[in-house]
Amino acid sequence: MNSKLCDDLCAPFSIEEVAAIVRWRRHLHAEPELSLCETDTQAFVRTALQDMGWQPQDVGGTGLAIAVGHGSGPTLLLRADMDALPIEEQTGLDFASRRAGQMHACGHDAHMACLLGVAARLAKYRDQLDFRLVLAFQPGEENGRGAVAMIEQGLLSGGWCGDLTRQVTAALGLHVWSGLPVGHISATAGPIMANVDDFKIIVRGRGGHGALPHQAIDAVVAASAVVQALQAMVSRQNNPLEPLVVTVGSIHGGSAFNVIAETVELRGTCRSFGRQVADQLPSWLRSTAVRAAGAYGAKADCEYTRYTVALHNDAHMAQLVAQCAGQMPNVATVDTELRMMAGEDFAYFAEQVPACFFFVGCGLADGSSEPHHSPRFVVDEAALPIGGELMLRAAVKWLQEAE
Repeated sequence: MNSKLCDDLCAPFSIEEVAAIVRWRRHLHAEPELSLCETDTQAFVRTALQDMGWQPQDVGGTGLAIAVGHGSGPTLLLRADMDALPIEEQTGLDFASRRAGQMHACGHDAHMACLLGVAARLAKYRDQLDFRLVLAFQPGEENGRGAVAMIEQGLLSGGWCGDLTRQVTAALGLHVWSGLPVGHISATAGPIMANVDDFKIIVRGRGGHGALPHQAIDAVVAASAVVQALQAMVSRQNNPLEPLVVTVGSIHGGSAFNVIAETVELRGTCRSFGRQVADQLPSWLRSTAVRAAGAYGAKADCEYTRYTVALHNDAHMAQLVAQCAGQMPNVATVDTELRMMAGEDFAYFAEQVPACFFFVGCGLADGSSEPHHSPRFVVDEAALPIGGELMLRAAVKWLQEAE
């Protein structure tokens, strides 16, 4: 790749380019769609890509991908997620969600806009691109199924486009993050996001009259013991050097103030980094629940579901992104320490190829940013050109190294 092309691809976005990115983002924000139902989103992104001269193909149901470049070298994947959340928006923005009970409360609208900006920049130099990229707009991140669907359809193997020589050998993904101010980038090596598991525990007792507890087995009391025991499991059964979170997020049981409940349902999530811990958790949780409920004469039935595996960044890929961020004048801070117990199905790409998933600060300047998944979550749009430019810079640097 010649130096002039490198400089052109990596240049800061122009005023016109930024305006287009913001326009795309606001349209997508106003029309959110839930996981694997992104039909209108898919249509909008497809049209935008076609207007640039690309030929997008459907991959993974409601996802899209484009093949970029005509070289013969290795292929790099750039990915953005597409889906929204079942949340009623409360931001008051002029471009707030027009769909009741659906909201881009995690920034996926920003991710798509950044990647569209990358696609538009690449389109200007289409005839000069003697390298290979795949740009993927992935559905279903929030339910952990979209990445797998795209992989199964050959996104990494090249089967999606009928060209097995376009096998992906590395991947980049970004996520805006309201906990970081604009101008702050985080690219951390190793485990950065957690295994995400879901559990349901049904505690079964024997119903009875609220005034005659000795004639019943109180499922509410037994369920309370289960909740407490699960926290003791974290602090006493797990190695304290292995991060683990167990949260009971939902408790349902009982029907009247004077009736002892016969059943109580607990729903919750387990988060961990280590594969060994994750593999042990289903049996740990079941035995803990059974013993705790049994102490009160009740029984416990457990269901355990794995959603996504932990996301591990390749050390070299993370260093590459951090170096590129450090060269950008609109980036004030680059850190390599941010980790969190949230989940991300980009992990399935990172399982198969060296990858880096990096965070782009989008927090409001006054420090009033709401967390992700809040009905009042807002993205500072000054983060968008930073995210797009860093994606381009990192891609170009990787391609140069791969030559």
